[in-house]
Amino acid sequence: MVFSFDLAVILQGDTKRTKRRSKVIRRRRRRDICKSHEPLLEIPLDLVIEIFTRLPPKSLMRFKAVSKLWSSIVCSQYFTNLSSSPRIYMWLGFDEEKILVSSSSSPDLDSSFVIDQDLTISAMKGYSVSHVYRGLMCFTNGTNAQIFNTTTRQLVVLPEIEESNIIAEEYKFRKVIYRIGHDPVHDQYKVVCIVSTHNVRRMEHWVFTLGGGVSRQWRKIPSPCPQHSPFTQGLTMNGRMYYLGLVPDLLSPVFVRFDISSEKISVLQNVEDAFWCRYYYTEIIEYDGKLAILDYSDLVKDGVMELWVREDEEKNSWSRKTLVLHPSHMNMVKMHIVHNMSLRVQGTTRNGDVILVPQHITGPDDQFIVLPQVTTLFYVFLYNLQKNHLRKVYIKSNRYNTKRWDVVGFDDIENFMSL
Repeated sequence: MVFSFDLAVILQGDTKRTKRRSKVIRRRRRRDICKSHEPLLEIPLDLVIEIFTRLPPKSLMRFKAVSKLWSSIVCSQYFTNLSSSPRIYMWLGFDEEKILVSSSSSPDLDSSFVIDQDLTISAMKGYSVSHVYRGLMCFTNGTNAQIFNTTTRQLVVLPEIEESNIIAEEYKFRKVIYRIGHDPVHDQYKVVCIVSTHNVRRMEHWVFTLGGGVSRQWRKIPSPCPQHSPFTQGLTMNGRMYYLGLVPDLLSPVFVRFDISSEKISVLQNVEDAFWCRYYYTEIIEYDGKLAILDYSDLVKDGVMELWVREDEEKNSWSRKTLVLHPSHMNMVKMHIVHNMSLRVQGTTRNGDVILVPQHITGPDDQFIVLPQVTTLFYVFLYNLQKNHLRKVYIKSNRYNTKRWDVVGFDDIENFMSL
C-alpha cells in the first residue's frame, strides 16, 4: 500500500510538471505564432481591399467574422462599388411556377450573358420583382413587400404600412409602388413606398430604413403637389431618386425628385417640349453621368429616339438630341421584333449601354398590355447612345427550356450588408 501511495504521489507530481511544461510550450507557440503573423498587420489597406475584390462572395461572407476591420471593409459602400460583374436578372415561367435566375457576362467581349445562378426560394412564390438596386431586390405582392439580398441570399419581410389610410380603406383600385435607394450621407439603404388611389386624388409617401440599429417602422413624409401617379421605373443617382408622374387633367407629366438623405420630395419644372410623347415609351436614364430622359416610342417603327440631357440642374437647362439607328441596326431590330412586339428600357450598364428588352404588346394604344417575351431564345439589345451603336446579346442557358421569360432587372453590385 505504501509503495502504491508513493507511486501515486510521484505520478501526480509528474502530471503537474507535464501540465506546466505543456502550458509553457503553448504560450511559446502562441507567442511564436503571433510573431509570425505580425507582418500581416503591415499590409497596406488598399492591398487588402484589392485581395478582397478577387475573392468569391462565399469567402467574403466568412471573412466578415474574422475582425471588425474586415467586416467594415466588406460591408462598406466603397467596397460595394468596386464589385462585381454585370448581371441580368430574369423570371422564367414553367406552367404555374416562376423561377428567378441571374446571368453573368461571359469573358468573350460581353457578346453574351450566361445563366449561372438560380436565386429562387419558396418565400418568393406569389411575388413579383418591382426593383433591383445595388444587390438588393424588392419583391411585391399587392401591398406586401420583401427585400432580398442577391449576394448573401438574406430575405426580410417588410412590415405592413398600418397607418396608411388608403390601404386601410381598401380601395378597389389603388396603386402601390416600392423603390430602393441609397442615402450617401448616412450610408443607409431606404425603401420608398408610394400609395395612390386610381384617380390620383389622394396619395401617400412612406419611407423605411433597412439594416440593424434603426427603427423598424414606416415613416410618412409629406406628399408634394400636384398629386401624381409615377409611371416610370425611375433612376437613383447621387443620393436622389427621380421619376416621372402623371397628373389628372394635365396633358404632360411632372418631373419628381426625392432626396434620400433629407427625405424631401420636390416637383421640378418640366423639360420644355419634352413630354409630348406617349408616356409608356419614356424612361429616365443616366447618360454620361447626367440625368436624361429617353423617348423611344418610334424606335421599332422608324429607328428614331429622342434624348433630353439635363446640363444644369439649378437653371433647369436641357439639351436635345435625335438618335437615328444605322440601317443595318434597323434591319436587325425588324428581323427580331415582329408584329405586336416592342422594346422596353430596363436600365443602363456602366459602359453607358441602354438595355432594351423585347416585349409583347396587346390591346389598343390607350389601354396597352405588356406581356413577357414568348420564345425559346433569350436575348436583349444593348444600345450605346454616345456611339449610336446597337447590338444583340444572347442570354445562354443549357439547363432551362421555357417559352415564357422576362428580364426584371440589371445590376453590377455585390452587396454584403446585413438586412
